[in-house]
Amino acid sequence: MTLGDWRDLSLILLALEGMLVALVYGVIFYVLWKGLRIAHQWLRTIGLPEGSRYALLARQYTQELSQRIVRPFVQVEATLAQLSTFFHALVAFMNKTSRR
Repeated sequence: MTLGDWRDLSLILLALEGMLVALVYGVIFYVLWKGLRIAHQWLRTIGLPEGSRYALLARQYTQELSQRIVRPFVQVEATLAQLSTFFHALVAFMNKTSRR
């Protein structure tokens, strides 16, 4: 065999190796694609409705409990603001009437 024959044989072998690597990656991609379709189908039928139901329950409980915890502080703050405004207005009125 001459050098040209070895060159041709190595090119054929290189092309076969490239096709084999492409085939392996193609099979891996195909299996992953099918797995994603199966997972997506499962999520649409079972997973997402259950997850959204639990997320909604968690949101409702969180809002209810946070309102129960914060409501007294907000009421105290509002009462203090009302009293502060009332006393400022009273002091201003007393100052205004005492100057006359």
